Amino acid sequence: MSDRKTRKDQSIPVSTRRLRASKFLIGVSVLALGYQLVRVTVYPNHRYVELAKAEGSATVAVQAPRGAILDRNGNQLAISIPKKTVVADPSIVVDPTREAAVLSQILGTAVMTIRAALLVPGQFSYVQHLVSSNQASKVQSLINAGQLPGISLVTEMSRSDPNGNLALPVIGSLGPTGVPLSGLEYQFRNFLDGQAGQKMVSVSESGSPLPGSAVDLIPPKPGDNLVLGLDRAIQFNTEQALGAEIVKTQALSGSAIIMDPQNGQIIAMANLVGTTSQAPSKKSAVSLPSSNQITGFSQAPTNMAVTNVYEPGSVAKIATFAAALKAGVITPSSRVVVPPYLSIDGANFHDAEVHGTEVLSPGQILAQSSNIGTIIVAQHLNKYIITNSFMNFGWGVPTGLGFPGETSGFLVNPSKWSGTAIGSVPIGQDEAVSALQVLDSYNAIANNGVLVSPHLVDRVVPQDGKPAYNMPVKSRQVLSPSLASTMQELLSQTVSQFGTAPLAQVPGYQIIGKTGTAQIPFPNKPGYQPGAFMATFVGFTHGTSIPLSAIVVLEHPNVIYGGSAAAPVFSEIMGYALRRLDIAPTSGYFPAGFGKGSLISNPTKVPVAPAASAAVSSLGNQAVSARTSGSNSVTIGRFTSTKGSVAP
Repeated sequence: MSDRKTRKDQSIPVSTRRLRASKFLIGVSVLALGYQLVRVTVYPNHRYVELAKAEGSATVAVQAPRGAILDRNGNQLAISIPKKTVVADPSIVVDPTREAAVLSQILGTAVMTIRAALLVPGQFSYVQHLVSSNQASKVQSLINAGQLPGISLVTEMSRSDPNGNLALPVIGSLGPTGVPLSGLEYQFRNFLDGQAGQKMVSVSESGSPLPGSAVDLIPPKPGDNLVLGLDRAIQFNTEQALGAEIVKTQALSGSAIIMDPQNGQIIAMANLVGTTSQAPSKKSAVSLPSSNQITGFSQAPTNMAVTNVYEPGSVAKIATFAAALKAGVITPSSRVVVPPYLSIDGANFHDAEVHGTEVLSPGQILAQSSNIGTIIVAQHLNKYIITNSFMNFGWGVPTGLGFPGETSGFLVNPSKWSGTAIGSVPIGQDEAVSALQVLDSYNAIANNGVLVSPHLVDRVVPQDGKPAYNMPVKSRQVLSPSLASTMQELLSQTVSQFGTAPLAQVPGYQIIGKTGTAQIPFPNKPGYQPGAFMATFVGFTHGTSIPLSAIVVLEHPNVIYGGSAAAPVFSEIMGYALRRLDIAPTSGYFPAGFGKGSLISNPTKVPVAPAASAAVSSLGNQAVSARTSGSNSVTIGRFTSTKGSVAP
């Protein structure tokens, strides 16, 4: 018993030592853990910091929906829709060759192209932008199945044109990444782009976004919508009528514009090129081989109506006549003796049709588009006055449209005029203008002498709730109202049966306008290309509640005259626009041939002595003269300015 007691007494110190040892070890462990916790949280190791950052979050940009482009009635011309884009994280792509082959079968892109995208250094690479919904579905299925490590889909906004290529050179286009490249898309990019938003996403150590981790920080601000003056139906009809004439006349290209002269709105602006069975014609003013007949048309690569220039021909004659009327050199009732031709500084000038000596009024000169009559009037004006008249009409200066690539045209400085310039400049040679500049000048005549700057965008409609606002429009007085009225009177004879453009008539509406037929110069050397012409008709309605104006220009048609090639298109597109916009016919007006006869009588032809064959009749007590071939400057007596008077 004493032995058991002894063993019991001896066992107590042993247990105490174990307990104390255990407590010590536990205390050390707690201290160690506490130390480690403090070290990690308060004084973390650099590697832990980097790992925390790597496996944390990232802020990424969210593309803003691009504003829509609408026609005057709210019809969509260009809109943005979300589409998927295939991207890669090359750092975690396992087998670039295999994955490239798989993606190539779905996307239809070359294997080597995709493989190159998968081997780009870094953690992000575009594989293919804006794939179809079917392609995106197939790629996503393979991603979900784990067969495409490192591949993912992101959302980007795609530009869509609901009307196909309608007005494409005007609307413009975007690049693969959504960058605006041309047209209104580029010009108004600051309105359409909007502001990108931001979102926070959790990312892996490789930088790849983790599924379902996105948190919106700043929502994107959609771009503003643009409402144009264009009318979708009128635009379509204009393109179809212009395209049909391109095919009919085998023209290389054509442009047409319809406007409201009172407010400068562009209602239609068409730009087309002729196409063969092989490809669109990209040449300019070059005869096509007979085997390359133009069989169709397509949208031009640029907005030629504002970016291209041409020598306009007889539509330029308004500058000379407006200046001559203002200076008192002529009146509407003046009579001008027009010889068969003129010789100026060794160059012979003639009219389109051979004729004997004629006595014509200013209205008849314009109606018959007489070069000789125009030159005779111009010879009594200062060359600086003629040039200033062109500039006053907006030639050689910006139109104010501001369209990307727009030309200001070209006028020769009067101080550098050649010896023949007094003959060529007034009839539309030696200057270069755009179709829009020509139409602008006639808009001023149509609008009582006021030229309103042209514009495509009518108003801007923000998508953030702010009120819509109209784009500013400038205007200036080009002619006095009385002078504009006189010019209207003179030009009204062009579409009569005795003028150059009876085919421009629109039944029930009074049309005022002018034809132009101009040779096309060689692009790289002096002179003009044989048989190559630009055909133009420009005009406007008169006496309607809302005036409309239009111009049609055809490049190198096989029917060379503006009255034959361009005027019929004008009649078609103007008639449709008037009906579409519910503009009532001119009150009490019937075109020539519709019940009230012609607007002018036949021009009077009289024999004139050779020495006096280019004289101009005097105006009241003024006597004017012209230089003719083989004669000195001469003056033909004084004739009264009574309507109907002619040289004896």
